Amino acid sequence: MAETLLEDVLSFIYTIGHWIGQKIVELIQFISGVILPQSIVDAIGMLVVLTIFLAIAEVAKKAIWIVVALGWVFIIIRILMLMIG
Repeated sequence: MAETLLEDVLSFIYTIGHWIGQKIVELIQFISGVILPQSIVDAIGMLVVLTIFLAIAEVAKKAIWIVVALGWVFIIIRILMLMIG
């Protein structure tokens, strides 16, 4: 079951990468008029997918730090309130 789930996820990622790669290659060919080989489609698509994952991870990392910092601020405020009375 885990193997089929992993295969399904990887297949989905590959399909998205291939589709994005095709669209980017079509756009480049439309703009430049240069015919690009089909072998570059998957490479471009996977690079775009990796870039998206990295961007999401970076945003998530910043959001997590904001949550942690706010948590510390609230803890310090609570301690100060207990000290004051």
